[in-house]
Amino acid sequence: MIGSGAVRNTPEFCRAWLGRSEGYIRTLRNHGTGPSVETLAICSHKLGHYAERLRATGTAEHGNLALQFERLKGLCDQTIARQAEAVWRAPERMSA
Repeated sequence: MIGSGAVRNTPEFCRAWLGRSEGYIRTLRNHGTGPSVETLAICSHKLGHYAERLRATGTAEHGNLALQFERLKGLCDQTIARQAEAVWRAPERMSA
């Protein structure tokens, strides 16, 4: 997101795109964890929304940025799917 120019820095990304505190990503790193499904879903939805709006402008520059947003949305969606599958495949859930 920083490379695309959509945000200037990580704290801005955390606040504006994830709806989290400035130190959200730093906290994840310190705890050795990844983002929650909720946070990934928010980011994915927002990326999709802005990709559509950028594409609708019809400019080549916005089209390229829309492609980047769609790629990032796909990565969020893949991570959501992996996390969801890990939950439903957990042994304690499979016995129900």
